[in-house]
Amino acid sequence: MNDMEPASRLEQRFNDLTDYLVSARWATADAIYDSTLLTRTLTCPVCGHSGGRDRYRTHESECQFGGGRLQRYECPDCDFVFGPMKMLDLGASQLAAEYGVLYDRYSESDSTAEERRAFESCSPEAGGLYLNWGCGIWASTISSLRAEGWDVWGYEPIARSESPFVAGSRGELSARFDAIFSNNLIEHLQDPVADFAAMREHLKPGGLMTHATACYDLAIENTRFHLSFFLGRSVQELANRSGFEIVDRVRDGAYLAVTFRARV
Repeated sequence: MNDMEPASRLEQRFNDLTDYLVSARWATADAIYDSTLLTRTLTCPVCGHSGGRDRYRTHESECQFGGGRLQRYECPDCDFVFGPMKMLDLGASQLAAEYGVLYDRYSESDSTAEERRAFESCSPEAGGLYLNWGCGIWASTISSLRAEGWDVWGYEPIARSESPFVAGSRGELSARFDAIFSNNLIEHLQDPVADFAAMREHLKPGGLMTHATACYDLAIENTRFHLSFFLGRSVQELANRSGFEIVDRVRDGAYLAVTFRARV
């Protein structure tokens, strides 16, 4: 290779190699899962319904980020749609590595408006303490709300943030909050019941929590990073199993959100 090769050409070579490795990895995974899923017992992460693949309605799509075939499963007992299993089976460090590869070349859109709307759904009051869970690094929500006098913090375990107001691990969250809010977060959860219970630990008794996502419908299926779709009865089932009650639902065009209250 010429030492004087332009940086742009080197970057393109790197991107091409990354694309090849990602697609090869997931093509291999698809071949393996095609066989193992024939006899595997699948368990709904929300209600615990268990059975073979034939016990679920399947939904298929293709990953826009080179992740191959995506097969998801609709629970007959609670309507929750989960999968693909090749992503749900990843450990925390493996999943973080997948996001690392993604975020090297892809940035989320600015969701400040939607995050602020979710924040407002939590009925904020002066003197309250608020947390943007899974805040990412692409929106100005925290800085703009803090500039207005709101005591708002963030938690972002995947995308590295330089903000002093954003925690990178749950161990850094020493306070309990009046409310938690998010936008386009909960569709990424591998274990929604456990994750909601974890959020509850960081809420004051009776605290509110609003999560906005298009994935209260079966929407935006063409990415392997969307693991959870909260259709039909699954939202209520999730609330019941994680210590919450539902206090509000909003469906306003493309904006969908549910507000929960922690049971005392």
